[in-house]
Amino acid sequence: MTSNITSEQNISIAFCVNNTYAQQLAVTIFSILINNPQTVINFYIFTSDFSETNIHKLQKFRISFPHVNFTFIFVKKEIFSKLQLNINYISIETYYRYIIADYLPNIDKILYIDADTIINGPLSALWKQDISDYYIAGVEDIYINEIHHKSTINFTDSNLYVNAGVLLMNLNKIRSANLGQTLITKTAKLFNKIKFQDQDILNIVCKNHILKLDSKYNFTSGNIKSEKNQASKAIIIHYTGSDKPWHPTSKHPLKKLYLKYQNQAQKILNKKVKLGLIIDEFFGGAGTGFGGYGALARQYLAKYLPDEDLHIDILLGRGNHKFFATKYHEDNVDLYKLPQYHFASKLWLKQQKYDIYLSIELTTDWILKHEKNPKTKLILWIQDPRPWYEWREIETMTLMPEPNYYNQHIYNTINKWYHKGRINFISQALYLNNKAKDLYRLQENTPINYIPNPIDIDTTFNLASYPKKNQIIFLGRLEDVKRGWLFCEIAKQLPEYEFYILGKINAQKAQTASFWERYKNISNLHFMGHVDGEEKKQFLRESKILVNTSIHEALPVSFLEALSYGVCLVSNRNPDHLTEKFGIWTGDILGNGFDKIDLYVNAIRQLMTNEKQRQYLAQKAQKYIMEIHDRVKITKQLKKIIFKELYGDVNVISAKNDL
Repeated sequence: MTSNITSEQNISIAFCVNNTYAQQLAVTIFSILINNPQTVINFYIFTSDFSETNIHKLQKFRISFPHVNFTFIFVKKEIFSKLQLNINYISIETYYRYIIADYLPNIDKILYIDADTIINGPLSALWKQDISDYYIAGVEDIYINEIHHKSTINFTDSNLYVNAGVLLMNLNKIRSANLGQTLITKTAKLFNKIKFQDQDILNIVCKNHILKLDSKYNFTSGNIKSEKNQASKAIIIHYTGSDKPWHPTSKHPLKKLYLKYQNQAQKILNKKVKLGLIIDEFFGGAGTGFGGYGALARQYLAKYLPDEDLHIDILLGRGNHKFFATKYHEDNVDLYKLPQYHFASKLWLKQQKYDIYLSIELTTDWILKHEKNPKTKLILWIQDPRPWYEWREIETMTLMPEPNYYNQHIYNTINKWYHKGRINFISQALYLNNKAKDLYRLQENTPINYIPNPIDIDTTFNLASYPKKNQIIFLGRLEDVKRGWLFCEIAKQLPEYEFYILGKINAQKAQTASFWERYKNISNLHFMGHVDGEEKKQFLRESKILVNTSIHEALPVSFLEALSYGVCLVSNRNPDHLTEKFGIWTGDILGNGFDKIDLYVNAIRQLMTNEKQRQYLAQKAQKYIMEIHDRVKITKQLKKIIFKELYGDVNVISAKNDL
């Protein structure tokens, strides 16, 4: 679409609107884009309250019209606090056009358009009008002539008075004359003597410096009555007055034209982004495991990311059927395992037409290998990258060896996608970044955005008054890398405290299941199995310490959940220094760990016997989680990244408070 666009074909257009006019603005913008396909359009939207949701909606136009750019200038209403309004359907934003020149100092010329308009043709001829000797150019307002308004503002019949809904503005000349401040001052001074607010003031201040334009560039409701035969030639149709075409009761003669553009615009705005969430488990869903990746996917991403603009499917890699994808449905989300055959997976992904992928780490490259749209991108959320030196440490443990799933093919695929500009890396913990760069063979300067894992914060929990018990918890599965046997050994040495294991024994492995029988007779050690929901929350409320004995961890969700309830940490793992900040770090402990039990025992005793220290750390921990890991804030951050990958940067400017 943009192959014939040249640098000269750039038009700058300004709007001054509030959030309640977002729908109408979208229709106007769509009509501009559809009728100017070979022109780069730079939109500058002056507002005070435009919502992130509506910003994202407008950005959707960039998929169909890549020649468009948006800049949102947030204006402080205090600038216009002394200016009044006398037309009930016009808002304070109407005055924002006064400051366009001052807030866009690097732009020489701009086309201002009201958002109750339809652009029904190309704007190039209008844009090329020579206004070097004028402040503004506009179309004569025939309604003003009909009601004989000019005399009330000391204009003669021969003085040009234009409708301010469409103005070609010479920003250079306006700045040179400092007209912005003059317009504000005149409005405050003359308000009781004028009828049409900013329109009167613009005509008064710019008198004799206005170029008259053909009526086709601002064909108002008044023009429709007096020049009905010219309506078909109109380039800009302006629905002036209170009879707006989007009102159900409107009888405007050009209502159908407006509704045509409105319907076409809504098809783009209402289209949901289709995101494929690549993950190897869904916390028990579709028969998958109960690991941290799955918890993040099911309890947060699939639950909170979908909305009116975003649809999510869960992609679980390769399935058992040769030709067809296997579909599951959990928690109002569809889950898929792709076909076994290559051609079938390629065809299925082509039919699905995912706009973008999000992966929590990446344990399979099946989807990426078969996605043949070169424009489709991946956001890779780094959770637990394991380069070869991490596996060397893990393999010092021999009691229950962790299966080694190091897969260079996957890491090479990620490297290739990144160098093709198809991957944006985000990371849940800063200390993981260098490991990810090593694993994926990335350069040192590879950008990685910090997006912490979200936590649902229990706002009903009062740490200061809740009576915690002398109990200590282990939260994780009882196998492999977690080294849960160390927790059991710790419980033996601290019989004065109650120890609870909140995790599932892998009953499918007979050797694993039988191993834990040796610890079942410890009186202060309780095997609770898989615990979730309210039951898990209750343990977190009541417990004082979370012990983590894993030989390897990234930054586990269990740490964050515990800290949110003021549960201190004791661990040999210290991700982003959290253990030493909110508990006691034992230092690194490799191998099976039996020779280092005393390090855990001493740390637990120190916290349990120094109540003042424990309470201080607990309060500090809870405050940290509230500030950094708030689910609502992180969900917004993640959506911003998703939309940025799809639509590009959103340029937002916070305007200064004075001229």
